[in-house]
Amino acid sequence: MRALRSLLQVALLWTVAAVGAAGAAQKPNLFDMSIEQLMEIEIDSTATLTRSRPRMVPAAVTTITAEQIQASGARSLNELLDIYVPNLQWIRHHWEADHLGLRGIINDRDDKYLLLVNGRVMNERTHYGVISERDLVMLRDIHHIDVIRGPGSALYGPGAVSMVISIVTDNADTFQGTEITGRAGAIEEFYSGEYKHGQRFKDDDGGVFYYVGVGKYLGADKHDAPQVFGFDFPQDAAYPWDPADPGPVLPGDGYQAGDKLLNPSINRDGETHRNLPPLKMHAQVTRGNWDMWARYTRGGQQFAWDQGMMTHYPWGWGDWVQPLQQSSSGYQQATGYVGYKDELSERTDMELAFSYDMMDFERFQSNAISEAYREDEYYAKAMFKHDLCDNHKLAGGIEYSHEEFGFPSPGWPHLDSPVNSRFAGAGLRMPRWSTDMISFLGEHQWTITDTLSSFIGARVDDHTYTERMFSPRAALVWAPNAKDTFKFIWARSVRANFAEEMRVQVDTGNGSNSRPEKLDSFEIRYERAHTENLDLAASFFLHYNLELISYSNGRNVPVGTQKQYGVELEATYHTERTRLMVSHGFTQLYDFHLEPGMDTVVTAKPYGYGSNLANWSNHVTKFVARHKLDDKWTVDGSLRIYWGFPGLEDYVDYTRNPMAMTDFPAVNAGWERAYRGNYYLNTGLQYEHSRNLTIRVDGYNLLGIFNPDFNKRNYYSSLGDFRSHAVAVAVSLVYRF
Repeated sequence: MRALRSLLQVALLWTVAAVGAAGAAQKPNLFDMSIEQLMEIEIDSTATLTRSRPRMVPAAVTTITAEQIQASGARSLNELLDIYVPNLQWIRHHWEADHLGLRGIINDRDDKYLLLVNGRVMNERTHYGVISERDLVMLRDIHHIDVIRGPGSALYGPGAVSMVISIVTDNADTFQGTEITGRAGAIEEFYSGEYKHGQRFKDDDGGVFYYVGVGKYLGADKHDAPQVFGFDFPQDAAYPWDPADPGPVLPGDGYQAGDKLLNPSINRDGETHRNLPPLKMHAQVTRGNWDMWARYTRGGQQFAWDQGMMTHYPWGWGDWVQPLQQSSSGYQQATGYVGYKDELSERTDMELAFSYDMMDFERFQSNAISEAYREDEYYAKAMFKHDLCDNHKLAGGIEYSHEEFGFPSPGWPHLDSPVNSRFAGAGLRMPRWSTDMISFLGEHQWTITDTLSSFIGARVDDHTYTERMFSPRAALVWAPNAKDTFKFIWARSVRANFAEEMRVQVDTGNGSNSRPEKLDSFEIRYERAHTENLDLAASFFLHYNLELISYSNGRNVPVGTQKQYGVELEATYHTERTRLMVSHGFTQLYDFHLEPGMDTVVTAKPYGYGSNLANWSNHVTKFVARHKLDDKWTVDGSLRIYWGFPGLEDYVDYTRNPMAMTDFPAVNAGWERAYRGNYYLNTGLQYEHSRNLTIRVDGYNLLGIFNPDFNKRNYYSSLGDFRSHAVAVAVSLVYRF
């Protein structure tokens, strides 16, 4: 219900903006409505194609408003979502950028969910998934974020397996005036400046909005953000094929398990890719039925190389043994969008859109560029909504996407041809190629009674290199009284493999119909407005059956079937001065069938060790609090608890088996620190000096003052090691003209 109230707040703001041109007399009526009356207003939701009443939306949706973004003090989208979204988890990676997951679905690349900006999918398709936006410290352009928790392919297409993160920016309807924001952080050092301006046209028929944000993220020193391994490094390296050869002197020689690794080559935690300043620019013009915007982002981060695997005899990889090098991945993305909406009749609406997107990606490791290429997408859609009568609503449309791959990167050092390790590993040069996908989607909503509604929808995607993908969804929503709502949701989500994998499959003669990933799920959700001040909710995902595509034997391929279940509990208490939000997520693996010849780092269950996910905390609890001390002073706080990683311990036990034949180093006997819980405590103090000026101070990961292990964050598929976030502070100043 916390999400429902946030959704109502956002809906109210957008409804007021929408009716503004029709006359100011209508606005007070909306503000005078009770919560119960507002709940009867039909809105456009991120979780449906047809309009529906907010409480009848057939999904678990977490809405994060601009006020909540500021109250969190978050320094990235990763941190923001980790604070607010129930059962969402964030993990590091030695080989790629950090990863986000939901309900136990997380991978060694961020390919299990979609990221949208103003309805436009921003995923990178060649190699990684969601790479843009997540690391940027500049967040003041965002009006609100909707996170659809659970499968969403029926609405948004392939890739929406675990969730959909939908960012909605400010525009001239939601922001008028000028604002300047400056932020600076110490210990985990950063600086950022943001400028935005919104102005409606004189005839009040639309307006213009533009935003510019620039940053410098230096990150935290290795002393403040320590890297820790769970095994002793040998005093002298040795090559597996010649134990008598002492090998070269390597960084970390003589390192003892549990100590801080202080080698000079360890990067500053959070430092940007190639030390380039992060950038974000957005410009939007609305006029009548037209909506046009352009967006540019640039970012990326360094990550600590997994030197343990490189140096630890007998698991060292001979020819890979080398001094530590700073590794990073970076991106720049440019997007243009033109949309047109029209009310064809009292019962029929039409939406048309055309968009172009350029994604430029680079990965730097082993002292060289290992990936550098760009992809271009041309996208068009036509959607129609029609109310057959008061009880039956239809929505449907068609989408078309043309993507081009294999172009040299325009933004990094000039290359005669694109670089991609997947093609090199298959003995191929990266070619230029293109794919097409045509999609048909639709939804029928039936208001059976005033308290009961059904939603039936589906999407079909026909892709050049993939089997035809089908994503159905059926839901029944029952609201027997003013307090309680029950939602029963069955859905299937799909995802095509990465473009690089599908093209290699074609070029090596293995066919052009790649097998897609599929998730079948069944969920029951209960929401209750218990009192005027207390909202409760619970989601039970009883069946999550994922035909997983993941990393195995050097490729991203179908590796097996992952089955799990879980529950998410939520409570929100709110008064005029106080807001307290609590959530708890529990996820449990109950089966994993491994395909013949495949291996996996997702879990050790198929090897006979435990029944848990190796890269997931079975339990995660989140607290968020805000209290207005008076009209000027406000105090904020958040606490995230990852209760422990039993699946990681299971996997370490598996690697100790001499028959495991893994490339991982054996963790020291008795090593437990990596499997314990993670605890992140943030606090903030905000001062409204005047109507125009807001000053804020935030503290981050404060429990690390007592023990840096409290702030640890584990690595995906790397056993026993972790890096702790630094205890840090930041100051921000917002001035509005």
